Amino acid sequence: MDDQSLVEAWRAGDRQAGEALFRRHFQSVTRFFRNKFSAGIDDLVQQTFMALLEGRERLASGANVRSYLFGIAHNVMRANLRTLAKQRAFDPASSAIVDLDPSPSTMVGRCQEQRLLLLALRRIPIEAQVTLELVYWEQLNAAEIAEILGVPHSTMRSRIQRARQLLQQAIEKLGESPALIESTLGGLDDWALAVRNANPG
Repeated sequence: MDDQSLVEAWRAGDRQAGEALFRRHFQSVTRFFRNKFSAGIDDLVQQTFMALLEGRERLASGANVRSYLFGIAHNVMRANLRTLAKQRAFDPASSAIVDLDPSPSTMVGRCQEQRLLLLALRRIPIEAQVTLELVYWEQLNAAEIAEILGVPHSTMRSRIQRARQLLQQAIEKLGESPALIESTLGGLDDWALAVRNANPG
């Protein structure tokens, strides 16, 4: 069954359909939070799926369930960031995750290039980080990411390009040697896929 069929069955009272939807997307939602927070990830995942449960009647017929779920996760993330910031103002367009949660990420990199990529992602603005992680790890397109982030579709491609530029600058700044920087940037898509495979959720 596709996602929409599972949602319809769930709405009709089929609990197993809801459980199947949870199993299908659990790893992706967990991965969404893992390079952003050092603790409380299980709670954030639970909040996301609880919001899906509570809002399943509002999910439009034919809607992209995966995008809708990531939209919920994005809102849960922002609420948690506001809690972390406490009295500090934070702007997802300019603040980096590492500014609010400097503890090491729970994601792992198995080689220097992967570790540099993860480190650099946490040092670019939060919205840029989210954008690239959805591109690299979830293989979402610009229109889907625009829907998740609540921005116009027409601006998303340029935002992705800008996020890639910020990531490149962070890698160049953080890399310990020219060879490591060149290797990381030269195979960025492959390193990102390797990180995804090493952190299934």
